[in-house]
Amino acid sequence: MRVAIQILAAFLFASITLDGVKAIPVFHHINDYDKQGNVCPLPLKQKVECPVLCVTNHDLCPQALAPNCPTGQTFCLDGTCQESCGEEITNACLCNGETIGAAYTNYVPCMAGQLVNITHYDAEKELEQTRSACTSNAGLALTDASSIGIWGVDTTNPMIWAECPELPLPTFTFTEPMWIAVWALAGAQAGLLILWHLYKTGREFTFHKSMQKAAATGVLHADKLPIDEKVNSPSLISDDDKEDITEEGKTTNDEKNKDAVVLRSTDSETSSLQDSERLRFRGFNIDYIGLFVFGSVVCTTLLFLVFLGCIVNDYYGGLAGAEFAVFLESELSSKIFCAVWHIAAAWFGCILLFRKRILNYFRIENYAHNAHYVQIERRQEEQVFLADGSKLIAKLRHFEQLAVKRLNMDIVVETHKVKYTSGLKYFEYQCMRYVFNAEKHKFEPYEFDLGSTNNKLHEYSNGMTTEDAKKRQGLLGSNLIKVRVPSIPLAIAQDYFQYFQMGLVQTCIILVSALVRVILRLRAEYRIKSMAEHVDEVCVLRDGEWKEGISSADLVPGDVFEVREKTQLPCDAVILSGTVVVNESSLTGEAMPVRKIEMNKDDTVYDMMGQGKINTLFAGTTVMQITPNGNDSTKRIRALALRTGISSEKGMLIHKILFPSPVSFIFNEHIKLAICFLLLWGGIAFALTLWWMGRGNITSWFYGVFIMSQIFSPLLPAAFTINQSVAAARMRSKKILCLDLPRINLSGKVRIFCFDKTGTLTREGLEFYGAVASPKDLDGTFEENRTDDPLKMDKIVAMGIATCHAVTKVHDQFIGNPVDIESFNAMKWDLQAPADPHFLDTLCPPQVNPNEKATPVHVLRRFEFVHARASQSVAVLDPATNHVHVFLKGSFERVKHLSVQKTIPIQYDRTAANYAREGCYVLSLAHRDMGELGQDITMEDIKTMTRDELEKDCHFAGFVLFRNMLKHDTVDAITELKEGDTRTVMITGDTALTGIFIARQCGMIGPHQRILLGDSVNGTLVWNDVDSGLQVDVDEILEDDPRESHEKQIELAITGRAFETLIAQNKMRKYLLNTRVFARMTPSDKVQCVRLHMERGVTAMCGDGGNDCGALRAAHVGLALSEAEASIVSPFSTSNRSIMQCVELLKQGRSALATSFANYKFLIFYGECMACWELLMFYFTVIAPQSIWITIDGFSTPFMTFAITQARPADKLGPSRPTAKPVGPYTLVSSLGVIFINFWFIVASVIWLFQQDWFVCNEFDSTAVDSARWWLLGDNYESEIISLVIIFQFFHNGALVNFGSAFRQSWWRNYVLVFFWCCFFVSTSYLILADPNPYSCIFRINCGTPEVLHEIGYPMPTWHIDEYNSPLGHNVLPQNFRWRLWGFVLGNIATTTIWERIIVQGFLRSWVMKRNKQNPPKNRTLFKL
Repeated sequence: MRVAIQILAAFLFASITLDGVKAIPVFHHINDYDKQGNVCPLPLKQKVECPVLCVTNHDLCPQALAPNCPTGQTFCLDGTCQESCGEEITNACLCNGETIGAAYTNYVPCMAGQLVNITHYDAEKELEQTRSACTSNAGLALTDASSIGIWGVDTTNPMIWAECPELPLPTFTFTEPMWIAVWALAGAQAGLLILWHLYKTGREFTFHKSMQKAAATGVLHADKLPIDEKVNSPSLISDDDKEDITEEGKTTNDEKNKDAVVLRSTDSETSSLQDSERLRFRGFNIDYIGLFVFGSVVCTTLLFLVFLGCIVNDYYGGLAGAEFAVFLESELSSKIFCAVWHIAAAWFGCILLFRKRILNYFRIENYAHNAHYVQIERRQEEQVFLADGSKLIAKLRHFEQLAVKRLNMDIVVETHKVKYTSGLKYFEYQCMRYVFNAEKHKFEPYEFDLGSTNNKLHEYSNGMTTEDAKKRQGLLGSNLIKVRVPSIPLAIAQDYFQYFQMGLVQTCIILVSALVRVILRLRAEYRIKSMAEHVDEVCVLRDGEWKEGISSADLVPGDVFEVREKTQLPCDAVILSGTVVVNESSLTGEAMPVRKIEMNKDDTVYDMMGQGKINTLFAGTTVMQITPNGNDSTKRIRALALRTGISSEKGMLIHKILFPSPVSFIFNEHIKLAICFLLLWGGIAFALTLWWMGRGNITSWFYGVFIMSQIFSPLLPAAFTINQSVAAARMRSKKILCLDLPRINLSGKVRIFCFDKTGTLTREGLEFYGAVASPKDLDGTFEENRTDDPLKMDKIVAMGIATCHAVTKVHDQFIGNPVDIESFNAMKWDLQAPADPHFLDTLCPPQVNPNEKATPVHVLRRFEFVHARASQSVAVLDPATNHVHVFLKGSFERVKHLSVQKTIPIQYDRTAANYAREGCYVLSLAHRDMGELGQDITMEDIKTMTRDELEKDCHFAGFVLFRNMLKHDTVDAITELKEGDTRTVMITGDTALTGIFIARQCGMIGPHQRILLGDSVNGTLVWNDVDSGLQVDVDEILEDDPRESHEKQIELAITGRAFETLIAQNKMRKYLLNTRVFARMTPSDKVQCVRLHMERGVTAMCGDGGNDCGALRAAHVGLALSEAEASIVSPFSTSNRSIMQCVELLKQGRSALATSFANYKFLIFYGECMACWELLMFYFTVIAPQSIWITIDGFSTPFMTFAITQARPADKLGPSRPTAKPVGPYTLVSSLGVIFINFWFIVASVIWLFQQDWFVCNEFDSTAVDSARWWLLGDNYESEIISLVIIFQFFHNGALVNFGSAFRQSWWRNYVLVFFWCCFFVSTSYLILADPNPYSCIFRINCGTPEVLHEIGYPMPTWHIDEYNSPLGHNVLPQNFRWRLWGFVLGNIATTTIWERIIVQGFLRSWVMKRNKQNPPKNRTLFKL
């Protein structure tokens, strides 16, 4: 259909060339009376061609028309001089043939080509005036005029005027051979479709009947798979060893691998693809009859294009060597084109609507497991951001959804060929392989679960056989995430055919816009492709031996491979031996390298995303350092592949990027409403065009389509594309990378900004503040014995701090948790290589006495920090005493819970709270002496202990303190966000009191605000005043504050336990907007907290990755502070870890959203100005010169559209956000006001023109000109005045939408737009004011026929000017009128500027903001900033 529209555009103006325009103004008579009421004098008509004078003898020809030819030429019977007279030249006196001119065979023509001027031309007396003028010009006496005969009336007069009658227009009977062929092809196609449908219905009758019977009875036989095969989540499917499958889904041939065949859905956020997704599988088989019928549909589609092309080509004479050689004449050709175009549009529309299903329609439906192809159907619900509760929008969306559901447009359809592997059928959908499970009679994703415990996984440490690996690869596919990036021509075609094109100039503009979009799109897709399709060679343990050179794409779950330094991990794996340091910044955004250790050999349940994360390597992360086990003779780091390809953690993230859920911004919903209004207006304009332009003939239909195409500007999507690309490039210059361009506009509406604390609001590294040992008297208070000197610390506490960590060294750089690194450095111990293979680390304390050598200690066992447990522990051997010490370090709440309660001092909680209140990061340390190694405990006991066994019965030893230091710009960033009407919230895993301290320091909480802390004690929610420590009733205190909820001076802070309690009691939403600090939040708690805030407004999340990943992805706008150049952890990422990047993101987002609206308004102005301009032209039956159309569509509109996008964001966040509603009150008032002003100025210009003496009686009369020369229908005052006014309006509209410095810099700082505006202003002013010159004559403004210009007092032009197509011969405006007209358009500019800049953006905006502040809209929630 869209291809047909292009052909329609090419045919548009061509269709009227010979058809002519016969319309006249509807509401007044042309050139009837002057201003004084006198009848207007008849106009002069120049260069009227006289009919040929025919005589019985050449001697009768007057001297002026005597047949005298130059030397070398012969006078021919057509009345012209030629070098030779061929047989094709006929006698002009016979008038189109000997048959009708048989009575005039004895006549011969005089010289033809006589031109005369008719001084008082009257269209009703044209023939008489022409004869009289021609008689006089030929030198004959006027008395002879009546004696000259007229062709068809006189046959005996010796002299006659050959006024040949017009031949009747040729027409079709539509029974000609060409049309019989057309009817035969159309009938054959219709017959084939009908017969195919009957044949298909018969072939599928049994299948559909069995499906209906099965659905009615609820009984489905094993060999009859239901049509609606739905996948809720992965389940048990076969490993397929070509063996039978047991009821438990396990193969019966291999007991060892029995756990390897279970596909399960884990608790990981990304463990399986779209677990809740419901798919419908329908099978289709190839049918050769269907292929033939489908081929006929393709041929018919091509024939439509050929037919339309032939009509256009025949018009220009390219089909048979002459114009209308096939389709006879212009009017008939236009009507045929119109009819074919409508039929073709309907045909193409159906094909486009059902393009995903049409091929399967020509196949025979069957059970999916017996089919050649499977059609996958997935219902896709669109999520709308910022739904404003508008009833009109809701109604429109309701009708839209009805239409969408009726036409199944909300169902995404893909068809894939069924293939075979290891005897099983499968197909690939969205990068995942679906294998047919014969037991369940359905296709399911195939995954492997290698076991649920550490010991189960260790069973695979000897690798697998090559044969098993090939079978698994066949079932799972290659360990490669294939990203299909289209070629540049294909990508341009995909983008280009999203738009409706009208005309060559706009086509070029859209191609340029498509190219810009394609470059950005391909750049992003190639970036994703480079991250996804990484292939390397790995060393794999297969068939009992290590094999080099195996492609990482051939890895399958169960493979054991070697981990090597400086390589990228090919899959998700668990470490079987050794220690690995990896950089996860590109995957999780984690700033620091992470140390991973081998998995213990015990029956602990392996949880990849829980406590097993420390043993897990993730695909896509980079190996920085490896440390083999000392007792491993091979010195290899072995890892067991768990998940490959799209099933890996990296694959899941890339899948979400490649196949995102559809999101609709409220902006898009309002655009739909705007389109409905424009459709209504377009229909009215179309009807007016039919009435004014030809009274409903075929030409007026073409003009009506043309005006509708202008109202719906094809540049609108192109403008949004350019704006988003410019905004993304500007963000990139600020080191903010965007992976999802539509989120840029969404960031402009952020109302709530959530922050992680550590590493986000505060510095990366914490400052070690010292340690406080447990008091000897547990009933007493802690003494002021805090010390940061390791030599003065309690020895047990010092040893615990120095050893209870996971710090390692990579190339002389410490790697690990920043807190551990800081405390280890403060202890001044030395980290050495393990002294024995049984030791994990060897650490040497600082020397107290230079004469005594310090005795190193050895780490025997380590359980690293896990967020879920909030603790870590080590077992340390002290060779000096040969005793084994257990140290437990973690949050003070967790350590208190795990320690022996009688060792906990009474002042434990108060002391920890006091330090936290001072801004300290408080950890607790506990200790247990396990006795002497070899006597009280053995090495084997230590190595086989579970974590719970190792950490039990510890005694509290003391507190470890760190200082949380704010980043240097955190206070400024929070202040600017609050001044920018953005609520800031802290969501941290740290303690509540520390979070409160940081919130006060950075300005989230005011210095005099009261803070209530909520915590859950034994399942009961308890609220305490942070400053006084008193228990309070939170509801009572909130109610006692008389201020509005958004002005209350009370802030709430809650712990993770309190958060979970409030969620369980369904009260969290009640306190949500009063809660400033969410403390001790787990990663899943953070996700839930962000989602709760998303219910109240557009929410952003900023974190440094790691445990923030889920929240970053869940938020409307996620900004990851990542060291990686490109991170897939969130839509936005930045390598600049400054918190001011959040402010920059909002500034850029608001600017981008405001600019999107500016371009939207500009192109609406474009459509409305174009509609008014064209309707006025159509009323007077004039057409502006081509150069003006090219100027507007090729220069003014695209240049200003581009210039608008160059507006830079404001220097500071304003106290409001841009509107997101194109049909909102603010936008409507602004737009309608400008449209109203412009409309009346252009109408007033026409009324003013009719008041001019020099114009009255010189009005353009389309009946007095050669209307076939449509490109010259602008040679008149009406077209000139309208065009000059409208050109100013077009380019100044771009300046109007550039106003508004609340979100963007002042208009004059958009230097590109100012430059373009000045260029257009100077150019158009010159057109108005200058005398006739080459430049203005290009536009046919203030110009005329050279001879006429010379006659009215201007120098004879030396440049070429096509003869003017009007009786007057020029359209030069009087000089004084030009200056007044220039002042008039300046008044237009000034009026619209005053309306937009002063009234709308000044008084009206201030009044609305003041009113909304006093009386907030009912559907708007005010936030406490």
